[in-house]
Amino acid sequence: MTKREMKKYQKLLLDEQGHLSQGIRKIEQNTLENTERESGGDLTSFAETGTDNNERDTALRVASGESDWLHEISDALDRINKATYGNCESCESDIPVKRLEVFPSARYCITCQSKLEKDGVL
Repeated sequence: MTKREMKKYQKLLLDEQGHLSQGIRKIEQNTLENTERESGGDLTSFAETGTDNNERDTALRVASGESDWLHEISDALDRINKATYGNCESCESDIPVKRLEVFPSARYCITCQSKLEKDGVL
């Protein structure tokens, strides 16, 4: 992979990293604000409490998933710095450019990813 291509993917990953970080901060902030608001007042029904708890749980699950994705992006940026980006971590073959365009933090070529998903191991 050329340096120019690496820079392209690095920019893509950094943009996505910024977007995800901002989203996680918003979720955390909204969850904290809702928790503080609830602790100061009295709720009129158990249904409202259940709905609020469900919304908070959903928001935290979304934030957790985004944190996992953020970790994958960070790992991809490390691979760029180590000049191993774009190489399958299993078979060491080149990951197709089309795959990287769709999934820039890909660790595996399509064949190895399929095997991992099917068998659970490489």
